[in-house]
Amino acid sequence: MIKPFVFSMTLGLMCLAAPVTNAVASTLQESVDEINRALPALQPITWTAPAEKVKVVVFIDNQCVYCAYVVKNVKKYNDAGITMSFLTVAPESIKDEVISDMARVWCSADRQKSLSKAMAGFLPDNDSTPACVKLVKDQSALADRMEIELMPTMVVMSSPPAVVLGSVKPEIILQSVH
Repeated sequence: MIKPFVFSMTLGLMCLAAPVTNAVASTLQESVDEINRALPALQPITWTAPAEKVKVVVFIDNQCVYCAYVVKNVKKYNDAGITMSFLTVAPESIKDEVISDMARVWCSADRQKSLSKAMAGFLPDNDSTPACVKLVKDQSALADRMEIELMPTMVVMSSPPAVVLGSVKPEIILQSVH
């Protein structure tokens, strides 16, 4: 599970995983392995870094201001060598609305453009399909299995893996892998 690895959150801006023991690291690695197995079927929206140093899976919802900041600044992450793949989390209190909104994003012809606009408050004009709704529900189910409750949650898919919370600068993510 991802949840046990996070040590603090301050005003939604704090970051980084706590130092972990071998037993905890093994469990985090198991969570990362599960994410890796699930990713192809979940069809994340990905911006690939031209000179990739690390891959990050980011769990977001479209009503999260810190998530919007991360999506707005995806080019800065890419320029720093961070490939960013986004998946939806639908918090229980706004689950139906997030699933409906994000299904429209995943059904759009240009998912990157639609995600960028949706995170700025402008949902795509298209409708969603049952397949897109299922896809977003499956993404959120993965987040539930990982016990992700704070957004954005960034899972750094390195060895060893790391978890970063909040909208942090690219340098913070890169520090987590060294």
